[in-house]
Amino acid sequence: MDSTEGLIRAVQLATRKLASNGNFDVLLADVLSICVEAVDSWGGTIYLHDSVSKRLRFQHVLPPEVADKLPVRDIPDDFGMAGRAFQTRQTQIAVMDGGGQRSPFEEETGVPVRNMIAVPLMMEDEQPIGVVQLLNKDGGFNSNDVAVLDIVAAVSTMAYLNSQLMAETTRASTLLGMGKVGHDIGNLAASLYANLSFSDMAMDGLRRHLAGDGPHEMASMYVESLDSMFEELKRSVDRIVGYSRLISDLSAGRQLRPSMILAPLAQTIQTSAAYLESEGRNNFVALRYEIDEQAPPTLHDELYIFRMVQNLVGNAIKAVKETVPEDWQAQFDEDSSAIYGEVLVRYLFEDGMHLIEVKDTGPGMTREIADRILAGNARSHWDKGSGSGWGTKIVLELAAVHEGQVSIESEPGQGATFRVRLPHSEVPAEAKG
Repeated sequence: MDSTEGLIRAVQLATRKLASNGNFDVLLADVLSICVEAVDSWGGTIYLHDSVSKRLRFQHVLPPEVADKLPVRDIPDDFGMAGRAFQTRQTQIAVMDGGGQRSPFEEETGVPVRNMIAVPLMMEDEQPIGVVQLLNKDGGFNSNDVAVLDIVAAVSTMAYLNSQLMAETTRASTLLGMGKVGHDIGNLAASLYANLSFSDMAMDGLRRHLAGDGPHEMASMYVESLDSMFEELKRSVDRIVGYSRLISDLSAGRQLRPSMILAPLAQTIQTSAAYLESEGRNNFVALRYEIDEQAPPTLHDELYIFRMVQNLVGNAIKAVKETVPEDWQAQFDEDSSAIYGEVLVRYLFEDGMHLIEVKDTGPGMTREIADRILAGNARSHWDKGSGSGWGTKIVLELAAVHEGQVSIESEPGQGATFRVRLPHSEVPAEAKG
């Protein structure tokens, strides 16, 4: 094919493959593969520039079996042909005469180098982000190859920078969700503070009793009260520490680390929702419960279930709040007993599945919106209760840890029901094999 046809084909291939790729590592591997294919070379290496260390950091090599034989990987950004291409911002071509001492690359890989080309990854008049270095093309590299690789490098650089921008946007969205995280931790800390206050009262009573001549039974009562309070304090602290670890893992994309226990779900589900009753009342929303206390114990992470239910109930309260007319709200701002809508928290066990439902009387949603939520890429669409969508993503992640499924039943104007179905399990996953 002529140079124009080759250029068009390479640009089409680069645009098609790179525009749809958001993964940095896969994207860079695609860049190298496209360059090798575009000029029909034997193989090559791609580097990214580290401005702090002023080095070109090795990313990928083709063919892949050469990777373990490379004598060096990262190199100074002014070293060799790759360094010259980076520093001069111009493509470099070299032809080896085959004589003299073999290079370390040739010694380690057993591949004789006949010719090479190094292309800076950059857009016009911009600082390069890295270098692609190719070798061994039959007949040698020529001006047509330079034209093809220069345009592929520009398209690749644009795709890479766009990928970085998308990652920054995702991180920014995650940070928006940190406001909700702070609110959640505040709720947990409020419980902690309440228990500390009650503990102080019980401790003062015990001190007064021990200083006098009261009956022994009274001292025992204070001690029992303190025991239960300190146990609740421990659970509150554990929830705060566990939640912080959970958010850290989710934000960093690390694998979650559940602590599975065999225990009933009923109390955890009702307790987690109950923390939000005051928030519901403040927004004219009542929480109702249908909890199956007789459901069998199942393996689960108590914090994960706690968090999952709280996120679903919190979102449901926001949805119902959206339907409260402003003029009605103005009439009852001082009436803490006024209720406009409700959220039903339901839990039952049937057909070997633990079913958690959170049903609201909010405005409902279309199937399209529900599908976006279940795909994990929808932000809250309530004007009065906007959010980053971080809470729903957490629910999806935590359900997946329990091999569960999340579904939504809703129509506009008919409220919404979020369902989480968790398979019953009494045997740890590692013991099933």
